[in-house]
Amino acid sequence: MKLNYRDRIVLTVLIVLLVWALGIMLFIKPGIENLNSAQAALDDAKVTRSDLQKRVDDDKDLPERIQTAYKEVTKMTESFYDIQETQAASQMVDDLLDSDEITNLNMNISDYQSYILNPYAYKSDRVNVPIDDEVNNYTSENPVSEDDVITTPTDGQNQDIISYDAEGNVVAIPATIGCYTISFDFEGKIEDVEKFCEKLQTSNDQKTMVVQNISYQFAEIVTEDKDGNKTPVANGTDPNKKELSDTDVEGKMELTMMVVRKLPDPDTLA
Repeated sequence: MKLNYRDRIVLTVLIVLLVWALGIMLFIKPGIENLNSAQAALDDAKVTRSDLQKRVDDDKDLPERIQTAYKEVTKMTESFYDIQETQAASQMVDDLLDSDEITNLNMNISDYQSYILNPYAYKSDRVNVPIDDEVNNYTSENPVSEDDVITTPTDGQNQDIISYDAEGNVVAIPATIGCYTISFDFEGKIEDVEKFCEKLQTSNDQKTMVVQNISYQFAEIVTEDKDGNKTPVANGTDPNKKELSDTDVEGKMELTMMVVRKLPDPDTLA
């Protein structure tokens, strides 16, 4: 069949349109969709990169911050004994007793257990008159006097202890640490026992071993014969009573040794 010129032109146009349509459907449209997907992925990657860069910028001083935090925590735990075996803890107490010439007759130490440090807050029980409030507002001060009392208020529901400063702001919460309870019978001089208790409170480098309970009595005066037998000396005015020493005491004591596990140096961690 012969096609005239007009038909050939129309056929050519139809073929071109078909090829163009097929090209759009098979190549151009998928390419545009791929381009849009790639652009969306690129935008997401830019956002992610921006977030990561911000985190990098925020943490650029992270090593210094870690060291600062480590030093702060280490400073806070300097007053606490390091967690240790019970045998080492009891030996440490025995050495402290020996240094003050107190004889440990026996010693019992508990297993590692928890100890709650309850914060305290000053709360004034003084009555304020209007002029007191005016002066406090003017000076922006609220000093604590000897008449102020220490309180540990509770919320009445879960008995969590909350601490407040002079302005009523919460400043601390209870902290749970470890401890050992050490109890023993002792004998020694009354002044040495007093010195031992005073040392735990003021002179000991680690002040977190406290006397929970102590009871004592003055010891009986005894005489010793050549065979080593000891006999109590009777009271000169009352033969039914024994003569008591003015200096030697014997009794029981219970200590609480607060311990914490010290943080390892971050530079030594893998």
